[in-house]
Amino acid sequence: MDVISLAFANDRANPLPTLQEEDNNLNRILSPRQLKQHYILIRDSYASITSLTNTVAQSKDQLRIFLYSGHAGRDKLLLEGQAANAEGIAYLLGQCPNLQLVFLNGCSTKGQVYSLLQKGIPVVIATSAPIEDKKANEFSSRFFQALNDQCSIREAYELAKGELMARYPDVQTDAANILAEPGAQAEESLWGLYFLPEKEISLEWKLNANTPTIAAENFVPNELLLDTMMESLAPHREEIKKMVDDEALGATKNILDKREAILRALPHPVSEQFRKLLVDEDPGSGGQTFYNQLGEARLQQIIVIYDTMMELLGFTILADLWEVAASQEKFEIADPIKAKLKEFFISSMSGTSSQKFLDLITTARLIMEASNKKYFVEELSTLTDAYNTKGALYDAVSYLEFVHVKIEEKTIPGEEAKAMCINSEQKLAELFRHLGFITNYIMASVKDIDVLKYKRFIKTRYKHNVVKLEQRFVGLAVNTEIEEEALDSNSVLIIKKNEPKLSLNLSPFIIDENAFDDKASIAKLFFFDRYDKASDTYVYKHVYKPLDPPLLIQKQKHFKILRDQFDAFSNAVFQQTIQAL
Repeated sequence: MDVISLAFANDRANPLPTLQEEDNNLNRILSPRQLKQHYILIRDSYASITSLTNTVAQSKDQLRIFLYSGHAGRDKLLLEGQAANAEGIAYLLGQCPNLQLVFLNGCSTKGQVYSLLQKGIPVVIATSAPIEDKKANEFSSRFFQALNDQCSIREAYELAKGELMARYPDVQTDAANILAEPGAQAEESLWGLYFLPEKEISLEWKLNANTPTIAAENFVPNELLLDTMMESLAPHREEIKKMVDDEALGATKNILDKREAILRALPHPVSEQFRKLLVDEDPGSGGQTFYNQLGEARLQQIIVIYDTMMELLGFTILADLWEVAASQEKFEIADPIKAKLKEFFISSMSGTSSQKFLDLITTARLIMEASNKKYFVEELSTLTDAYNTKGALYDAVSYLEFVHVKIEEKTIPGEEAKAMCINSEQKLAELFRHLGFITNYIMASVKDIDVLKYKRFIKTRYKHNVVKLEQRFVGLAVNTEIEEEALDSNSVLIIKKNEPKLSLNLSPFIIDENAFDDKASIAKLFFFDRYDKASDTYVYKHVYKPLDPPLLIQKQKHFKILRDQFDAFSNAVFQQTIQAL
């Protein structure tokens, strides 16, 4: 799917109101067609060299339009934190084989055009003199509105040029197809449309508008999702495989049986959120919220499922890395990879973006391969490969990330929410098409452990009180299990179903609050959300009720082990405590 990247070099501490207005205007103009899956919009309100590089790396083959707006000069763009060399930016954008347009909406950027065209960029819009912020906002807003309305690049430029000239008689613009060498004297005009003669056809390029959409009245919630889940889980789950095979032979399977089979197949944190999508509304249920109808509530629940799945995979990766680091006398990784990992960890502690968990999988894979180690969830390597091809999985994640942001911004009108529900369910189905392997694993919470050592017993054994985190319709129960080896106390484990002796401890990233309470019987899972350095507080969110007040880990005596575990993890991986990151 085509990608449009909007990079605004604003300052977080002292944002420029006009640049913020341009950012909001372009998002308002382009968002409706992103909802219809015509393209992916990547909006970077505080662009830095790192965020710009990440955008190009993640969308290299799909990037079609790149806009920069902010302070600039003939040889630099003033990004957050430092100035970016124009030649380096041109080299970076030159790696994008399908990039159609670079729009440099800053002062005196014409000096950068020659290098961009030489790197293969077909069309560049740039300025030859300082420009006022207000005029820059109006020019780009009109240009993108026209482009969004199916005008070509040439037509959109001429419309933006015409409106600006009508408003401001002193403004001059031009279109040139041949540029002088770098260093040539700038003309009096402000904006210019630049291209090489052999690429003039690129001026007729238009944004894609051919993606089919499904009318709300023709869409049956959960139908596509359930069908996809059955298909993706069947190779890994005999119960579901039999249902699929029987239906292929003409049998009819009860929808309730399918639902129950799918719920039993998923890890409990995901299964419990998925279950909420499937519950049919009961007229006598009172004020209870249901999610089986198109609308904002269902849309939010789809994103909760997406977040939960990505975070579960991400925390599995962090637990993997800890195991690798702890097994080596001196754990060393290349500085750029360590910086990338630390960037994820710091970002994840300030309100995380789920896409960062997929990026983490890619980063972690480099570390694991360098250490000659495999993921505990070995199938994550295949997921990384599928994601890095920038195909359907990449599009699904990008769209769900976009919806995530829109929900947080609270900018979704009612009718748009219905359309987004349809598209989001399709993208969630695509995500789970790649995640059928997750049913090969089960989660469990270990509450407490007793030592069993009696006279004439040949070997000491350990009695564990364990809560198997499997979807049941009568709640979760504590099981007593006798093992020859002790598991980790007060921990949440992920276990391989076909090798139940193999487990990975996900704590302190995932915890069961009730594992620390002798009197509690059922599990109460929390995901790590962030570390607040100012108050020295570890903040956790309720897995099943993510909007509930968070669990705050400070100096409570019974939670001291969690703080110690975070220090141990950070020291092993980063060679410094979490407080020092």
